[in-house]
Amino acid sequence: MTTKEFSEAFDVALHNYNLKSDFGDQSFITEVTLDEYEKSFFLTKAQDELVTNLYNGKNIYGDFFESTEEMRRYLDVLVVTDYAEDVLSDELKLQDNSFLYKLPSDIAFLTLEQVTLSDPEQCINGITANVYPVTHDEYARVKDNPFRGPTKYKVIRIDHGNNTVELISKYTIGKYLIKYIKQPEPIILVDLTNTDLTIKGIQEVTECKLHKLLHNLILDRAVTLAIAAKNISTPNTNNRD
Repeated sequence: MTTKEFSEAFDVALHNYNLKSDFGDQSFITEVTLDEYEKSFFLTKAQDELVTNLYNGKNIYGDFFESTEEMRRYLDVLVVTDYAEDVLSDELKLQDNSFLYKLPSDIAFLTLEQVTLSDPEQCINGITANVYPVTHDEYARVKDNPFRGPTKYKVIRIDHGNNTVELISKYTIGKYLIKYIKQPEPIILVDLTNTDLTIKGIQEVTECKLHKLLHNLILDRAVTLAIAAKNISTPNTNNRD
């Protein structure tokens, strides 16, 4: 859907919640109206929920990301392949033989991590090693274990917060390749540049970039969120216009 189609479909869906008494008593009229900013807010929130649920399998299909071709296609537009940026400061490092990296600011979920080792002194050059995230408790247990710690083909990752990670490697790391699902851009139906309002820091009109088959799911969830926020009960077909 375009932003115009999202807005119009939102109004149509809300019409079902515009109720009045069978006896024409105006005091019982409930009219649900949203401005374009409110619609944008709920559409964006619904989109974020959907992306998270498609990734972790908490969706109507019960499938998680990459478990089926359908799930791959739904989130394909959000998949990014890039190299993480080196962090020059070593003040936060837990070990001397480790490397700090800054992850992209738009990252939502990491899906694959690999490093290319570049350590000519150890005769290790160009070898690809997989990266394994561990908790801080696990790190304390495995850091000095020759069987569970870093090897030629295994690098350990510790999260430092603020999108900074520490890779603990037995050898020098050349490049840190990451594949990740980025955060979706908001769905903004109207230009907000002349207001103080923003959604995810953006004010310009923004179309939904997700697969078109997901648009109705986003709309349905956004309407549900809006109705819940307005504390309106589900409409009864017996007293609907």
